[in-house]
Amino acid sequence: MKDQDLFDTTIPSFPSFSESRHSILCSELKQLYVAVTRTRQRLWICENTDVAEPIFDYWRKKFLVQDRQLDDSLAQAMQVASSPEEWRSRGIKLYHEHNYEMATMCFERACDTYWERMSKAAGLKAMADRMRISSPEEANSVLREAAEIFEAIGKADSAARCFSDLGEYERAGRIYLEKFGESELQRAGECFSLAGCYELAADVYARGSYFSECLNACSKRKIFDVGLEYIQHWKKHTTKEFGTSNRSHELEKIEQVFLESCAIHYHEIKDNRSMMTFVRAFNSIDSIRNFLRPLNCLDELLMLEEESGNFMEAANIAKLKGDTLLVVDLLEKAGKFKEAAKLILFYVLANSLWSPGNKGWPLKQFKQKGELLAKAKSFAEKDTNSFYEIVCSEADIIANEDCEVVKVMNQMIASRKHNSVRGEILSARKILDSHLSSEFTKYFWEEELVIDLMKHSEDMISKNQVSIDSLVYFWNFWKDKIGCIFEYLGRLDTQDVNEFRNYGEFCLNFLGVWREFNNLNPIYVLLHPEADWARDVQKRSSSGKLVSLDTHQFVSAGQSYWRSEMLSVGSMVLEKLKGLYNFPIQKCDVIFSKSRTLTLIYEVATFLLDSKFLKRSHHDSENLLKFVRLATKNIVGYIFPMDWRNSLRKNMIFQRGTDTSKNLLKQAIAESISSRNKLSYGQIGSIAMIILGSGKVSNEVYEKIVGGLDWNQSWKAFFESSFRARGSDFREDFVSPRTGEKPSEASVVWSFREALAETYNVNWRAVSHYISPRCFLYLVERLLIWTSSFKGYFVSTKSLFVEWLMFHEEHTSAPPVSSSVGGSQASALEFLSRVIPEFLYNERGTTDWIRKSTSNVMEHYSLLVSRLVVLTCLLYVNFGSCIDLLVSLLKMNHITGQLTREFCFALNRITKGYSPPINLNLIAEAVKKIDNPLVIASKSSVGAAAAAAVEASSEGNQPLKASESDCESPPKVSQASTAASESPSFGVTSQNTKSKK
Repeated sequence: MKDQDLFDTTIPSFPSFSESRHSILCSELKQLYVAVTRTRQRLWICENTDVAEPIFDYWRKKFLVQDRQLDDSLAQAMQVASSPEEWRSRGIKLYHEHNYEMATMCFERACDTYWERMSKAAGLKAMADRMRISSPEEANSVLREAAEIFEAIGKADSAARCFSDLGEYERAGRIYLEKFGESELQRAGECFSLAGCYELAADVYARGSYFSECLNACSKRKIFDVGLEYIQHWKKHTTKEFGTSNRSHELEKIEQVFLESCAIHYHEIKDNRSMMTFVRAFNSIDSIRNFLRPLNCLDELLMLEEESGNFMEAANIAKLKGDTLLVVDLLEKAGKFKEAAKLILFYVLANSLWSPGNKGWPLKQFKQKGELLAKAKSFAEKDTNSFYEIVCSEADIIANEDCEVVKVMNQMIASRKHNSVRGEILSARKILDSHLSSEFTKYFWEEELVIDLMKHSEDMISKNQVSIDSLVYFWNFWKDKIGCIFEYLGRLDTQDVNEFRNYGEFCLNFLGVWREFNNLNPIYVLLHPEADWARDVQKRSSSGKLVSLDTHQFVSAGQSYWRSEMLSVGSMVLEKLKGLYNFPIQKCDVIFSKSRTLTLIYEVATFLLDSKFLKRSHHDSENLLKFVRLATKNIVGYIFPMDWRNSLRKNMIFQRGTDTSKNLLKQAIAESISSRNKLSYGQIGSIAMIILGSGKVSNEVYEKIVGGLDWNQSWKAFFESSFRARGSDFREDFVSPRTGEKPSEASVVWSFREALAETYNVNWRAVSHYISPRCFLYLVERLLIWTSSFKGYFVSTKSLFVEWLMFHEEHTSAPPVSSSVGGSQASALEFLSRVIPEFLYNERGTTDWIRKSTSNVMEHYSLLVSRLVVLTCLLYVNFGSCIDLLVSLLKMNHITGQLTREFCFALNRITKGYSPPINLNLIAEAVKKIDNPLVIASKSSVGAAAAAAVEASSEGNQPLKASESDCESPPKVSQASTAASESPSFGVTSQNTKSKK
């Protein structure tokens, strides 16, 4: 520094350097070193003290630094603009580092539009890839924008890839095809294939000599003729250029695979003419033989062999055809006319069902069918008269010519006479098909329960009519016969089939099978090996068309077919019944017809669900359960209608008494308790109504009902006491929570009243699945009758008496009454006296409640008001109470406006000033106006009932005498009639005479 005059002698000396003392200085010097050595262009050092002055002075003398003041001019000097090339260079570097956003900014500064758009597109593609899972739709939108940019700037490959990722394969393919020409034909073809543009893909592949891909595209599009044209074109041009011997073996193999696949396709769809177009293009006669023999296309192979002059081969094939009609001709020459006639019937039936293109029933027509059947009759005529009659009957059935169903019924009766199982089953199925194909408007609706179904069904057919009962009769007849076939097949392995041998013969004939023996072992030869029922069976011992099954294979395939057939026909019957149920019926008893249809739906569906012969898939079971649910969902409304007149019809009472109806109602309970663990108020009410209206249920159902009531102790106590009091062994240790004793009639009524009160007091607007007004009203009516019956007799309306009797028919042993009757009775009366007026006074609340369960609000409201007024009358005639309420109700317009004019007029004659007997007569006359006459019922110790309908005298010449509410004998009536005898559930005699059902 002295030599260069850089050392300032005026500066005082500093101590010598020490690493331990000057460590901070070392660090600062290192940072300064880094700053100086890493600077790209200029280094700015800012200092506001004089401490660094020596080093600055040193740098100034070396002309390494310049001093500048910190002002605006300095800031301007610090801003050094990069050149466009520098921005572009930096952008390219960032682009290759996949920092597309920054790269786009750099290219924008460099004014390089191409790289800017390409970088933006690349960034959009990367963004789309990141968003693919989280937001696929937005990702596709972003990717489409990238693709459009790539295509606009000429990046065809990138654009095509983007469009391919978007699933727009055709657009991607066209980019490859238009932008790259011959170089990317394979990729273009791949895109067209993915787009489903197989014909365009095939053309592209063909241009690029991608033979396998070309033919694959033709196969996928099923443009087999186009593929054949390509093959013929390749053969023509390769033969011209290289000669036949130089054609690529690989190309021939590719062509052969394609031709075989095309031929197989047309074979599978039974289009043998088209199949042969491709077979003829095979590369050798050996390949043709190897293809047609396994498919048993013997006629086609025979034709080709004959055309080629291979007559010996053609003769051998003819021997393998199994020409049944030739066998018939030989039997005729041998004089075996009976066997020939049977064989013709067998051949015609099998061909009517399983000839190529057919999949079984119904019977089809084919050439020579009529001629063959006529020949069978002529052969049978040479045997016995009985055999001739059977053959004529069966031939007419198999002919399946258009004829009236009456004729088919006569054929069925004739078949029954001659024990012809084949004739019975075929004619029954044809009659069943006639039912299934008949328009809904053609169905006749019975208004009474049919007792003799066979006679009814035959009468219907004789009148050329159909009904739901005849439909189900012929279904039951047919499926019972098919059940015998299952019994035969199930015993075939053990040969214990004598009982069902006739059904076994029918099964063999129907499926086109005859039994032969090979070393004493039975084999089953198929007349039509391609028959649909045997399609999935692994066949064996193929000698031309003569293929056979062993016993196990035949049994398995036969059972599978009949299962499918029974399930299919049963499902069609159910669909027909469902359609009839939904069809708007006119000019008949709609309530009975609808309910009868539901019971038949339930009967058929439960058979199909429970049949030991059927193996149902999950889908099948669910479909059948839908029909069961349809029946259980709707039957309750018909059995327990809002309109009492519907429940009083004789046909409906008979209907309710059938086992099917009872089982259907029990199933409705089962549906309710299986749907959820906790029963809703709506389910509880429905279950209680069904049990009180139909009778007993099993202990298992009891347990489930009680198990769903842990949340509601009132209803739980009622069901437990009711079940135990009625003789069920469920909860034998149960005692009444009120009395601490075994349940009695009074304790059951008390718990019933408590459950109804708890339900009524709930805020129904805040409860989902609340009990319907119809159901609640039914239970209130039952509570009234139950309470009234404690006296040993009671006055009821006819409709309520029928409900009471229905329950007691199932429960013949009544529980003891116990000494607590008075308390239970008073409690029930207090509840009834409170609930009835609240129902009637609160018109808006009641209609809102009704609206939750039905759209027909006003009709239901009118019926509800009528029933509540009748209940008020019953309270009066049974207990002498509520006369004030009754008189008050009749002064309210919104009440009387819902009553019929005659009913209202008759009730208005009642006054508090009249004696009870007079008012009782007036009430009897009033309820008669609404077709619901009064009934006086008395209970015997075994639960039998005697009843008389009480009708007021039209002249009113003698008042009805009635005892007080605690009397032990029923009141005398002014005039008794047998109007109640219209109900089939009970008899009616004079009032002092008891009678049993």
